[in-house]
Amino acid sequence: MTVINQYSNQAEAFIDRGFLISRGIPAEVQSDALSELFPAPGSGTGSIYLIVPDQDAVRAASLLKDRKS
Repeated sequence: MTVINQYSNQAEAFIDRGFLISRGIPAEVQSDALSELFPAPGSGTGSIYLIVPDQDAVRAASLLKDRKS
């Protein structure tokens, strides 16, 4: 599994997960419990990760980049 993005907000991670799943790429959100309760102030990123199978990492990253452009 490969981490393709890091988030400070769990909702954003799940939105991107749904986007990838709808395009046939299995994706999971991993986080530690404290990242939602006590987000790092001003960091812009947290301990919430979007992961995909290694073989889908390049395509997944490209899809997310194109979507946000």
